[in-house]
Amino acid sequence: MKLTYSGGDLVEFYSSQSSASNITAILEDSGNFVLKDENSGSQQVLWQSFDIPTDTFLPGMKLGINHRTGQTWSLKSWLSDLVPTPAGAFTFEWDTKGKGLVIKRRDVIYWTSGPLRSNTSFENFALGGAVLDFSFINVSNADEDYFMFTVSANQFTPQGQRNFSMLQLRYDGSIVDSHSNTAYGGIICKGSNTDAGCVRWSCRSNSNSFELRSGSFNSTVPGKLDDNSSLSISDCMDICWKDCQCVGVTPTGNNANNTGCFFRYGSFTQGLSGNDIQHYIIVDQGSSGKGKAIGYGLF
Repeated sequence: MKLTYSGGDLVEFYSSQSSASNITAILEDSGNFVLKDENSGSQQVLWQSFDIPTDTFLPGMKLGINHRTGQTWSLKSWLSDLVPTPAGAFTFEWDTKGKGLVIKRRDVIYWTSGPLRSNTSFENFALGGAVLDFSFINVSNADEDYFMFTVSANQFTPQGQRNFSMLQLRYDGSIVDSHSNTAYGGIICKGSNTDAGCVRWSCRSNSNSFELRSGSFNSTVPGKLDDNSSLSISDCMDICWKDCQCVGVTPTGNNANNTGCFFRYGSFTQGLSGNDIQHYIIVDQGSSGKGKAIGYGLF
């Protein structure tokens, strides 16, 4: 099977040397796109889209691993809000050892749901509220270990939202429940906190975190540009966080992908007009709870 889009190259999803002559492609109600051999007695599934997740987790899809084939199922984030390719910094996975859901940034755990409790709930992850009924399923045997969920309507479900829900992994590392629009991970995890499932990063103190502020840096202290188009804003923040001399980062936006970083050093001065360039600044909340920029500028 090959699919094309206007002006694009051929993308081959499935090929076989078999002589099957009655192959059908079906888009199921679940959203699964399935390629079947209708000549086989059991209508053998040759290929299905649910085996190749992108950034969206639908009811009936799997997260985990097939031990027989070595295939893994996980979500992959976009690189940026403008680049819909699964080359971003984040993955959403089923932790087969901890029996919980995790968001990883470049293979390092960034957020965790906590372990699945009696197949009904997670400590840091709640779906749907009262208007949909969710069922969580974990299958673990010699062949495969995976997590999946199903959803059904109840008496409180609005007619237009019956039997519909999905989870989407955003480019900023948040996993969003489409029904309630609730986000987990992402900007909630600032590197220093461990509440709501966040995992603490390294190098900084517990009172440090990133905040988006408008202003300017001391022009006598040079910054460092990295216009690598593969770096998302989350990658930039991670690099800055691990560089103990870095006090902030500015998305460069100098390429078509709106990616790359400009790392900032020296003092930062808060803008008063609201028209200044925005930067992600590392601040120290301290005992006062008021975010003070790391550096010597006014804030």
